[in-house]
Amino acid sequence: PRVKETSGWQQVFSSPRLDWVIERVALNAKVLGGALGDHDKMVAAASCTEIILWALQADGNGNEIGVFHLGVPVEAIFFVGNQLIATSHTGKIGVWNAVTKHWQIQDVVPINSYDAAGTFLLLGCNNGSIYYVDVQKFPLRMKDNDLLVTELYRDPTEDAVTALSVYLT
Repeated sequence: PRVKETSGWQQVFSSPRLDWVIERVALNAKVLGGALGDHDKMVAAASCTEIILWALQADGNGNEIGVFHLGVPVEAIFFVGNQLIATSHTGKIGVWNAVTKHWQIQDVVPINSYDAAGTFLLLGCNNGSIYYVDVQKFPLRMKDNDLLVTELYRDPTEDAVTALSVYLT
């Protein structure tokens, strides 16, 4: 729904009936240079290990972009820029890149916390490390095509990073 000054709430999209219960939802209200032009909006819904992603049009119609599988229970879905991110505490992240239309799953250390700053996804992990991925560049290692996940910090005592809050200027 969206708010119009004089008419209150108005429905802008209704998904087709799904065979599973929606547990998580993420909305990206402005996607520049997306599949439908600069006025795209995207919505993602997740249940258990699956995520479905739609591109929404101004007339209320939606085009299904795809159904993606994380392989483990999805605990969070959110957008960082044009990219859809899915995380699980088990140590898996999934990234859908809006430019390449590619879904990539990456194993990392078990995740306790996360935050996004600009185009960076930061992951606080149970080994005391903070990792980052520049999801806008969607960097892949040449040798194995894995996402380039860089260790930003490691706690010397390996205490778990249970919360992250990042603000870049």
